[in-house]
Amino acid sequence: MKSRYNPVLVAVILVGLVCALWVNWNRHAIEQRNNSVEMAMEYKDLRKLAALEGLPEEVVLKKFQDAGINSLMVFDTSLKRLGEIGAIKLVTGSELRQAKVLGNDTGVFANVKDVKENAVYIAEGNDKVAFEEAWEDLQMRYGAERVHQVSSVPPVIEALGSTELLPINAVREPVGILQAPLGLSSTELRKAAALGFNVIVRPQNFVNVTEEKIDSIFKRIAKAGVKVNAYMPAGAEVVGYPNKIDYMAKKLADRKLIMQEHYTQLQFAKVDGLVPLAEALNYKAVRTYVIDSLEQKKISVGEGLRRWALTDEERNVRVNYIRPYWLSQNGQDLLSMNLQYVKNITANVKARGFEIGEAGLFEAEPSAEKNGYTGPYFPNKIAFVIIGAAVLAGAVVYLAQLVELSNTKQIILWGVLTAIMAVVLLAGRGLVMRQALAFGAAVFFPVLSMNVILDIWDKARTGSVSALKVICNSSWQLALAVLMSLVGGMYLAAILADSRFLLEIDIYRGVKLTFIMPLVLMTILYVKRYDMLGVMGAGVKVAVSRVNDLLNKPITFKHIALLGVLGIILLYFVARSGHSAGVPVAAIEVKMRLFLEQLMYARPRQKEFMIGHPAFFLAAYAAYYNAPRLLQYALTCGAVIGQASLVQTFCHMRTPVFMSTIRAIDGYAMGAVIGIILVAVLALAMPQLLKLKRRYLEQ
Repeated sequence: MKSRYNPVLVAVILVGLVCALWVNWNRHAIEQRNNSVEMAMEYKDLRKLAALEGLPEEVVLKKFQDAGINSLMVFDTSLKRLGEIGAIKLVTGSELRQAKVLGNDTGVFANVKDVKENAVYIAEGNDKVAFEEAWEDLQMRYGAERVHQVSSVPPVIEALGSTELLPINAVREPVGILQAPLGLSSTELRKAAALGFNVIVRPQNFVNVTEEKIDSIFKRIAKAGVKVNAYMPAGAEVVGYPNKIDYMAKKLADRKLIMQEHYTQLQFAKVDGLVPLAEALNYKAVRTYVIDSLEQKKISVGEGLRRWALTDEERNVRVNYIRPYWLSQNGQDLLSMNLQYVKNITANVKARGFEIGEAGLFEAEPSAEKNGYTGPYFPNKIAFVIIGAAVLAGAVVYLAQLVELSNTKQIILWGVLTAIMAVVLLAGRGLVMRQALAFGAAVFFPVLSMNVILDIWDKARTGSVSALKVICNSSWQLALAVLMSLVGGMYLAAILADSRFLLEIDIYRGVKLTFIMPLVLMTILYVKRYDMLGVMGAGVKVAVSRVNDLLNKPITFKHIALLGVLGIILLYFVARSGHSAGVPVAAIEVKMRLFLEQLMYARPRQKEFMIGHPAFFLAAYAAYYNAPRLLQYALTCGAVIGQASLVQTFCHMRTPVFMSTIRAIDGYAMGAVIGIILVAVLALAMPQLLKLKRRYLEQ
């Protein structure tokens, strides 16, 4: 069947491509400007490390600052913490009762009467400010009914609540009053700022949050007299959730929101109120990556470094949230090992062209001043309409390969679909429509690219062409297919290009379906194109009869085995698509990935250079030598896998569009090399294969 391509629709596709390239160029410029990475650690982790090494906090903090850490995360303090450092004196009700019964000296707590079992008693220690702040925080968190003064000389506070201590790794269990969060420590804030660190605060939300309670956080920051650069949620809720999020956003004002990447590397860790807060902050937010603490215990420092290698470049992470290792490796002491770990991460960040500083933002325009913010990036909706019209043109072109449609009918159908799409996009945010258009770009254009290649193969088939000519032709034909598939990739990357997708507040849905549908569409097109069922022009009755005959054919064990193998292969690659895959990565594959990451700017996808592109070369060989149609079909489907994977790369909006494009080119280069080798080997082996065929299969 000779393919027909409506010139009007082709023109629309080209206009849409120009618009998509313009949007993606702007996106690339924004991604390039967003080149400042923040290196952050928890203040409490470095404090713990200092204690383990028997060194002053200031010494350890300065060493890590020199290694590259420029930000410290400060959490709410607790009574337990303040007691451990001597900032306050405290005793539980049961301890105080026992001491009084035994006649022991109770010191500052001697005047406390009516000691309660479920209570803690607090007095001033070596830090008067810490005592006063603890008093304020307890009243703010628990109210006057649970917190009151029981002695004035010296002042002693009674706070009612469970004094049971939970282990560090306990989850989903309510903590007692000793471990419960109080508020930010002004002493810790001042220490961090005095040493020149950026300060990231991580207060927990309040029960029955009010504006007054939110104000208490910022009063504490003001009291410390330090600049706080960013807020990162702690716990399961943002401060202000559920009904004071807008007020929290106002109080944050010139500070950034830090969103933690989910362990699947897909979207962000679930925190109630995070998206509304990001919206209220006008998307003044950045993404952070951290290796889960439980997982980090299982991996080596080297594996940890491998994970950091491409984090900033490939996933647009702008806060590297680094946790120390707590077990020595390679005969090093903890301090030296962790310092070298941080130095290596810092060196890698700089080697990839980033600078160490405050986390960069996705801004519509360059900041007029340092640390300024010009607002989020949202392309004009008209651009989405133009690109969407091009995607719909591609869909109609595909449909025209299956159904006899005149050029006029094609244009009318396209016009109706475009009008509906435009109304939906211009009337609101049109998120569902944009997702649908992105999906269309991902599934139609890989198939259309292969259809053009089939046109070429049908015209060029000779049966006597040399293997060298097959290799030469396949090389430029694959390049042509890649370029045509990249059109779909450009559409997808552009139509989802805004701050919400770049931050992964919104994500592309249907990654696995994006892998399956091109195979389905290619199968339908191939069967129709080559009349593999023998029903072309025979009428509906004959078509139904042929399908019925096919369904009534007996199934042999060979068929079951073949279908089983194909099913396993398909399930494997579908499962490996996306980030929620349950299929583990083999050790040899991990090593190969690491090698390719070091060898190339952007590691190509395996479905392209190991399956799709080599299958393309074999499909070309099969076409030129008039191989059985079923074999050609199977190899063509293999080639489509490569084209679909290429477009699928652009589904990951967090990856810079330039890197995704280079990844496609790298995939072509490696896939072509493997394909050339396969064709060469097959050409050399073909005489022997034909002999075996004649001997065993044609007798």
